[in-house]
Amino acid sequence: MSEIEVKLTGSPGDLIEAFGSLRGSRPTHAHLLTTYYDTPDGRLRRKGFALRVREKGGARELTLKQDHGDGLTRAEWSTPLEGPRGRGERPDPGLLPSQAPRAALGIEDPAALEPAFLTDFERRTKELRAGGAAVEVALDLGRIVAGERQESLAELEFELLSGPVDDMLSAVRSVVREHRLSLGTRSKAARGMDLSRGVSPSGVKATPADLAASHTIDEALARVCRVSSIQALGNLAPIMQAGDPEGVHQLRVSLRRLRSALLFFRDHVGSRAKTLNKNARRALKRLGPARDLDVFLIEMMPPVAAANPAEPGLSRLRVAAEARRSAACEDVHRLIRGPRFNRFLLDLLTAAESGGLAVTGAAEPLLAVARHRLALRHGRLMKLAGGFDHLTPAERHRVRLALKKLRYACDYSRGLFPGPATQAYLKRLSGLQDDLGQLNDAAVAQRISSRIAAEDPDAAAGASLVSAWCVERVRAAEPGLRNTWRQFAETSPFWLLPPPDEEPAID
Repeated sequence: MSEIEVKLTGSPGDLIEAFGSLRGSRPTHAHLLTTYYDTPDGRLRRKGFALRVREKGGARELTLKQDHGDGLTRAEWSTPLEGPRGRGERPDPGLLPSQAPRAALGIEDPAALEPAFLTDFERRTKELRAGGAAVEVALDLGRIVAGERQESLAELEFELLSGPVDDMLSAVRSVVREHRLSLGTRSKAARGMDLSRGVSPSGVKATPADLAASHTIDEALARVCRVSSIQALGNLAPIMQAGDPEGVHQLRVSLRRLRSALLFFRDHVGSRAKTLNKNARRALKRLGPARDLDVFLIEMMPPVAAANPAEPGLSRLRVAAEARRSAACEDVHRLIRGPRFNRFLLDLLTAAESGGLAVTGAAEPLLAVARHRLALRHGRLMKLAGGFDHLTPAERHRVRLALKKLRYACDYSRGLFPGPATQAYLKRLSGLQDDLGQLNDAAVAQRISSRIAAEDPDAAAGASLVSAWCVERVRAAEPGLRNTWRQFAETSPFWLLPPPDEEPAID
């Protein structure tokens, strides 16, 4: 079977208040002690499985879960275990139901397993109606323990029992609107595995949308929303728990890719898509300062400092930039915890599950629309890039933005045009985007340095060195950039070429 589940996190007091506000059946109470198992080398974790034995009211149950990777759905197989737990017991995956992917686990001998961590919590449960959906709501309060390490566990889980998933998501949205809660993005298994290994969650990159010519526009938009939600949700924990700069970067990528797709199909979408686009744009503005300062401190400052180790102005510049980054990261945390951003994420999940963003020509074939829109984006890029070698920095910045929009559109559309021509085009497009990105990083570094120097004269000497280094970096990169542009401009757009198995017409 599969479970569709959404969880909210917050303070125990806010979670208890939210649970009490929900009208449903009379709550039940239970104490759950669960032990999770894996091999010493983490074989099950790497394959996306979680194997556990749960003890509840004197009964024991063996469960295997497999994450589908969409932020909502997990496959689950369970079987009851006989008798009390024995000393040093290892669960036998062979006892799982026959439908479970037992062979995929690669565990022939239960002795290969060992306890990885345990969860120990009190659960209060009630069932409620949310529109046409039956939903089980569970309040879990307790702890996760892995050897000497432990962390608190406090979450509110909504599990769909029957009915439309978007009705359940609507109910969760109402809770977020009325209480100080945020979407919980990680399962107990994922949290426990990281705790047992002593690691923090890391940034999550985009996954392909896998669009096909058979998809309609509405289906394509739903798939884009799905991969955008997976990437966005996957980067919240790295930001909130680990302060990972890559998490901020990848969250911005997810939102930019989403906006690019919504604008790509703007002739077909309605108010729901426009609201998603507006909220993604708002979030990007809040994320921008933190990302700019991350690039400044991690990529731009070190080579300048290494070349000028005795310059005190660089130390003043770095300290001031770190203070600004700390403030920017606090603002990112406020954004992620905020009700507006969490409602946006739930709206994105709803669009991924039920579609409905396209209101005009929703059932039109995707291929012809993609060809037309790609041609428009390519045409705008080539117009902006006319006389590329002599463009001003501001003009090249506009070229970079148009190039980025074309890149995202090509990434989504690549499955519609399989073949080596697509790969060649994307390779050159990516290289050009990287080169133009370096110019933008240099411009941002100069802007940050000058602003800090205006407030702190003691940092002025350091800012001058950074600015000079950026100018030299841009000068040195110019020949390569011009060559990269020429190679790209000479590459035929893949959407204009016949498919590999189609013979070209003969005049």
